[in-house]
Amino acid sequence: MRRLTILFLMSFSAAVCPLLASAQEQPEVWQPVAPEGSPKDFDWIRLPSDEWLKGEIISMYDDELEFDSDELDELTFDWDDIKEMRSSRVVQVGFEDKEPAVGYLIVKGDTARVIGEAGEIEFPRSEILTVIVGTKMLSLWSGYANVGGNIRSGNTDQIDYTARLGLARRSVKSRVEFNYLGNITTIDDVDTSNNHRATLGWDYYLSQRLFVRVIGGEWYRDEFQNIRNRWTLSAGLGYEFIDTSRTSWSVHAGPAWQSTEFVSVGEGENDTTDGFALNVGTRLDHDFTDDIEYYFDYNAFFTGEANGTYNHHLDTGLDIDLIGNLDVNISWIWDRIQDPRPLENGTTPKQDDYRLIFGLGWDF
Repeated sequence: MRRLTILFLMSFSAAVCPLLASAQEQPEVWQPVAPEGSPKDFDWIRLPSDEWLKGEIISMYDDELEFDSDELDELTFDWDDIKEMRSSRVVQVGFEDKEPAVGYLIVKGDTARVIGEAGEIEFPRSEILTVIVGTKMLSLWSGYANVGGNIRSGNTDQIDYTARLGLARRSVKSRVEFNYLGNITTIDDVDTSNNHRATLGWDYYLSQRLFVRVIGGEWYRDEFQNIRNRWTLSAGLGYEFIDTSRTSWSVHAGPAWQSTEFVSVGEGENDTTDGFALNVGTRLDHDFTDDIEYYFDYNAFFTGEANGTYNHHLDTGLDIDLIGNLDVNISWIWDRIQDPRPLENGTTPKQDDYRLIFGLGWDF
């Protein structure tokens, strides 16, 4: 009996001891590079499953990390789900209440490090507000160019031409945008539509969502609405109610100054007028899929009767990706002036102008 007991204990120890030893050993997680180094050719992220994914960091806003993989295309992850991250390119790390850190970013657990020209700094990962790739001027810019047209000949010769251009620069604390929209229609060498609008805005972020519109500018021309030139300067406050990888929605409001030069006016009337206005606007962007984006952009000015009492510009539509950076734009435009100024001959332009635009574009 004693011999059986000893044999049982020896067998039990032989079976259990290796299991206990293996349980105490922590599995070694594979690392893409040496622990203290930075990758050279790709950015790397470590997922909750301990898998590593290589590709390119796009940005991190509102606790959402956008990452581009050659095989899996663009992906979005919750920032809290990223166990580790290593950038192969210089990034800007934005904080709530201190200056951005610039350099190569390494995130591991609850700690983050930025290795820059001035040395290395370490800080809690929870302090990171945004991550933007690049520091040079061109790397912070994005833009688009879109052209649409129609040529018809025969009993009637008609040419329709529409152009869109846009540039945007987004840093940790500011946003600068320029947009141009032009439309010309000619029938038998006579213009039946000719309007142009150019806008420029500079926003400075006081927090993650609250921003100041430091200055906004607009130039508008439409001689068929009896406007030779209309110049507008504005400022104000704005707030981003939604800012995720799929959806963004912001509103802004503030004072403005509007000056209008008319094509013609009645006898004894001034052909220019100016005055204060209240500016109100909103912008919504939503990605239905990775290839289809919807946008809604509305901007209105409430001013004196001499300037038209009220005027607005609404631009809404879809951007559909085709191949690479090539896309199709389908948009609907609505311009309105509440009280158009009558021309010298006594006729009054219509209050509303509508346009449906199809265009082919390139973004970068």
